[in-house]
Amino acid sequence: MALLQRIQRLHQHIPGPWLVAFALVVVFFAFSLRHKDDIQPGQYESSGFPQYYMKSVETREYSPEGTLRYQLTTPQVTHYQISADGPSEHDYTLFEQPAMAFYDKDATAPWLVNAREGKSQLNGEFIRLQDDVVIQQQTNSNGVVRITTSLLDLFPKTQFARTDKAVKMRSAKGQMSAQGMEADFANSQLQLKSQVKAAYEPR
Repeated sequence: MALLQRIQRLHQHIPGPWLVAFALVVVFFAFSLRHKDDIQPGQYESSGFPQYYMKSVETREYSPEGTLRYQLTTPQVTHYQISADGPSEHDYTLFEQPAMAFYDKDATAPWLVNAREGKSQLNGEFIRLQDDVVIQQQTNSNGVVRITTSLLDLFPKTQFARTDKAVKMRSAKGQMSAQGMEADFANSQLQLKSQVKAAYEPR
């Protein structure tokens, strides 16, 4: 009732169209404040600006025994923090032209993995490489083994990789294609998933 009386008093001094406009502005601000109150912690979205970036980065990961697991080299690292409250598992890091090297337990030639771009999540426990992904290793029996695909999911600490995309593998003995692959770089084991086709080149 008090609000109605105030509006009537305002109507006596303010023309009708201006009063309607004033009422709409009040409703708009009330709705905006209510909408802000509904936002829960963790729903904050990045404004698009990175928290930090670094140039010419090279990192190494070692096992508890002190042996080198893998190393990563990239011209630029850009890190995004999703929550305004601080770091969280939803933060991510972008790599330009990442080049990775995974070393197996027998200390043979490393598996080299390159791509045009990469994205790291879960505090570095998961890395997705995409666009012109190339995996290769120098072997004694098959020469250089070269694998190409469009996307590769990596778990650096366990040196495990997988993809469900088309895969092409070539070595001195011939070439193979398949849909999907799993790779255990620590034990130098590869498994092609389905639609496997092989063409051998006798020498």
